[in-house]
Amino acid sequence: MYKEYFQKSKVFLYPLLGIPKGQKYVPVGTYLAWEDEIDFKDMKFMCLYKQRESKAFYKFEDKYLLGNMLFDDYQKLSKTIHLYIFDFSKFPNDWRAVMNGRYSKFTDRSKKIITDFFEGSGRVTEYIESYIYPDYYHDDVAIDLAVSIELLQDVYELCDKPNLEKETLKLKVPEVGLFKNKNISLSDNLKKNTNGKNKSSTSSNRENNDGNNIKLGS
Repeated sequence: MYKEYFQKSKVFLYPLLGIPKGQKYVPVGTYLAWEDEIDFKDMKFMCLYKQRESKAFYKFEDKYLLGNMLFDDYQKLSKTIHLYIFDFSKFPNDWRAVMNGRYSKFTDRSKKIITDFFEGSGRVTEYIESYIYPDYYHDDVAIDLAVSIELLQDVYELCDKPNLEKETLKLKVPEVGLFKNKNISLSDNLKKNTNGKNKSSTSSNRENNDGNNIKLGS
């Protein structure tokens, strides 16, 4: 078993966005809540990128972030800090599975996506499979931990629950409140784009949405 804490949102929810493994741009953090802004019950998965803007980043952003079927909102927190918010309310079972640390309860579709994402990653692949299909690994883990298999079967899950403190984004927002100031959000603009135009056209729009220079929190 992997003993050090790892971000549960990044391992179990990020693959569900459909972003292929091996992309140049990866989030510096992923979160299940945002302090004083978004609660766990809102089912919003957040990816924080610390990246200078460039044509290459815009291309990635348009295809995999703004153009993502789960995309819900975008916040430009500084010239290099970008927050992308995705709506997982259509997948309540998977959200509850993460929140409750019941990773074996993911839907079959999600299990396949997650295992496919980590396929070919050596020991990591084995760890992920053991978290999602724990009953196949109880025997081996019981030996490794020198505990009875009955104990593991009783606990069942082989991965700890998410640390909600670490799964919460801690960034102080402007006094007006991010979601009260529509000038710094793209969500309304995207929702109004119903005439068949590609959502990727919003990439240039968000250049005008530069917020205060907010430093990354812990």
